[in-house]
Amino acid sequence: MKSNFLKLVLPAFAILLAVGLAFATEESNLPYVGYIATQSGYAEIQTDCPNLSGGYCYDGLNQVFNDSGLTDPKRTWD
Repeated sequence: MKSNFLKLVLPAFAILLAVGLAFATEESNLPYVGYIATQSGYAEIQTDCPNLSGGYCYDGLNQVFNDSGLTDPKRTWD
């Protein structure tokens, strides 16, 4: 009885676990268009915000902004 139960439940559990983990992806790692300040104004960049220092997104030493006016900083929790 015990071995029949395990033969039925163990594969079912493995399938449920695989399906559940298939949806456990991070949407925040998708690249997006951001803006950084340069000497001549702003530059448009593609980033996925790899640097998580202080809750704000940085590309190298440059802070990334959501708008070309450089007034809305990109936060890591956006």
